[in-house]
Amino acid sequence: MRKTIKDHRIDTKTVITALGGFVLGVIVVMFVMKMAAPGMMIHEAKSPYDFNTTVEAIIANAESEGWTVPKVYNFQKSILDAGSGDVGRIKVIEMCHPEYASGLLGADDTKLVAVMMPCAVAVYEKSDGGIYVASMNVGMMGKVFGGDVDQTMSKVARDDQVILGFAE
Repeated sequence: MRKTIKDHRIDTKTVITALGGFVLGVIVVMFVMKMAAPGMMIHEAKSPYDFNTTVEAIIANAESEGWTVPKVYNFQKSILDAGSGDVGRIKVIEMCHPEYASGLLGADDTKLVAVMMPCAVAVYEKSDGGIYVASMNVGMMGKVFGGDVDQTMSKVARDDQVILGFAE
């Protein structure tokens, strides 16, 4: 059977419609990901404790799970000392689990995750007077990398649930 010019136009119209639908679908997916990504990558929870108790609880819980706490940054003090205003109470607690770190840093193909080490948890006070805890969704980060990184980040995610379990 011989195709006519009219048949060709229908095929072109169908292709253009399909391409338009595909492009629109990609745009919608990108928009949804842009809106959802911050909530998926960073977890924020309200603490039932005051600021100092929250910081102390995180450090104590981390150490009881085999983590070390090499540094606690006082962002409020650092920014005030620099003469850049008062951002309110904000501390970032660095935590390292030597066993997990050595497993990832010992292999050439996973050394790149050193950029995410040590793990950090932020404690801050918002204008509503509430104390909040923020942490990376390391379980999801592990899924992005797969393999050994995923296995290790799954352990970190389980530990995070214990360390930060007091917060909503």
